[in-house]
Amino acid sequence: MEEIVTFSTYESQIYGFSCDYPSNWIKTDNSFSVVGFKEKEELPYPSFNVQIIDLAMFSRDTSLVKIDQFQQMIMGEILRVGGKPSNFSDELIGGQYNGRSIIYYLPHDHMKSKQSFFFNQGHAYIISYTSKADEFFQQHLYVHDHAISSFTLFKSRGYKFLQLSMNSLLLSTFTSSSSSSSSSSAAAAAASTSTSSSSSSLSSKDIIDNQLHLEYFYPKDWSKNINKDIQHVYKDENGITFSITKSDCEFTNDGSLGEQIKDIEINLNYRDGNCEKLKVNAKQYDSDNGRDILFQFDQWIRLSFRVPNGEKSYYIKVFERLINYLGIISGRVLEARSPLPYDIFDNLMIGYNLNIPNSFEFSLVKPTGEMISFKDTSKNTNDLSYCVRIAVEDISSAGIIRLNEYSNDVIGRMLQLLPESKLLSQEPSFIRLDKHLASTTSIQCYDVELRQPSIQLIATSVQKSHGIVITMRTKASNQFGIIYKKSFYIFDSFNYYYEKH
Repeated sequence: MEEIVTFSTYESQIYGFSCDYPSNWIKTDNSFSVVGFKEKEELPYPSFNVQIIDLAMFSRDTSLVKIDQFQQMIMGEILRVGGKPSNFSDELIGGQYNGRSIIYYLPHDHMKSKQSFFFNQGHAYIISYTSKADEFFQQHLYVHDHAISSFTLFKSRGYKFLQLSMNSLLLSTFTSSSSSSSSSSAAAAAASTSTSSSSSSLSSKDIIDNQLHLEYFYPKDWSKNINKDIQHVYKDENGITFSITKSDCEFTNDGSLGEQIKDIEINLNYRDGNCEKLKVNAKQYDSDNGRDILFQFDQWIRLSFRVPNGEKSYYIKVFERLINYLGIISGRVLEARSPLPYDIFDNLMIGYNLNIPNSFEFSLVKPTGEMISFKDTSKNTNDLSYCVRIAVEDISSAGIIRLNEYSNDVIGRMLQLLPESKLLSQEPSFIRLDKHLASTTSIQCYDVELRQPSIQLIATSVQKSHGIVITMRTKASNQFGIIYKKSFYIFDSFNYYYEKH
C-alpha cells in the first residue's frame, strides 16, 4: 500500500513567497538559503531549499541581467564542484513564472540534484532538491516538483533592515527658576547649566544651553512632515506611519488610542550623562492597527505607530527599535553633535546595530542578512563597489571556539581566497566589538575588481555562539585614511542584541 503524502505550506511574509513541503519534513535554517527542509533530523539528505539572489549583485540595472547569463553562472558553478550536468530545460514554476531547470550528478559524493530558477522583479528565485544518486532521487523528486508547482509570490511585509537618521523635538527652555519646579528631576538636571535668573536676560547661547530636547531616530527613506516642535510625522510607501507629538497637557483618549492598556517602563538614553539610561513610566495602548506610548518628560509625549489593518505583527518590531533609540539631550550637547555624521544601521534579521557614515548605502546583501556590504557614495571613494562588509555566522555546531581560533580560521580562509595576499599586521585586542575583545588583522592583496592592490582591515569577534567579522576595504594607494577616518566608529558602536526565536 502506497504511503499517502500530505503537504504543509511554508509562508515567508518578509520575503513574499510561499511553497508546499511534506508535512513530516523538518524545517532547517542556514546561511546558504532563505529556508530549507529535510526528511530526517540526523541526515542531511534528501532535502530541498529556497534561495533568493538580488540581481543587483551583477548589475545596478537588474533588467540588464538576462536569464541565459544566469544559467551560464549556474552551469559554471556545477562544473567548478566537479558536477556532471544535463541540459537545461524550460520549467513553468507556480503555474505562471517561466523558468529553467537542470539535473546534475555529483560523483564525489554520489549525490544528485535538481535545480529550478526564475526571475521576478530584480531577484532570482532558486529551488533546489538534493538526494542520493540512486532510487532515492527518483522516489523524492515529487517533493521538488510539488514545491515548484505550488510556489507563489505575493507582496512582502515587514522590514529586514533599517537605516536611521537622527532628529530632535524641543521639549522646553529652562531658566534656573523654572528648572527647580520642573515636573521631572532628570529634565531639570539636564537643563541646569544656566546661572541666569530671568528668561529676558538669556543670551542666544544661554537659551541653547538651557534647552531640553527629545532625540530620536527615524527611517531615512521615509517621507516626513514636520510641524515645528509640535508634531513630527514619518511615513513609508506602504502606509506605515511613525509620529511624535508634544503637548503641555496630558493626552486624553479621543478614540484613536487602542483599548488594550498596560503600564510599561521605557529607558531614555541620556546623552549628557555618559550614555546612562533614564527610566520613565509610560502607558502603552494597543489596537489592531497600531500602538501608542504616552509618557511625561517635562512635556507630555505621544509616540504613535500605525499600519494597515491586519499587518501589525509584521511591522511592530520597527516601532520597538525606534523606541530603543529615544534619548534626552540638552541644547548644548545637541549643537555640538549636529550635524550628526552617522546613521544607525539596524539588521532586524540577525539582531545587531551599529553606526555607519551617513554617506554609506547598501551595496550587497545575502538573503538571510548574514552578510551586508556598504558602498560609500562620497565622490572620492564611490568607485568601490563596497568599502565595509559585516558578516555574522552561526558557529555553535563547532562547540566552544576561542577568539584566537576563530580569527586564525577567518584570516586563513581569506589568505587562501584573495590573490597575491600577504599579512601586514595582526593584533589580539586592538579594538572591542560590543564590549567583547576583537582581533584585528590587516591584509594587502591584489583586488580583482579594482585591478590594483587593496588593503583590508578585518576585525573578528565571538559572541553568543556566533562569529562576527567586520571588514574595511580600500585601495592600497590613497584611500585607507579617508575610509578609516570616516568609519572607525563602526567598530566601537557595534551592538549585538540577537534574540533567538
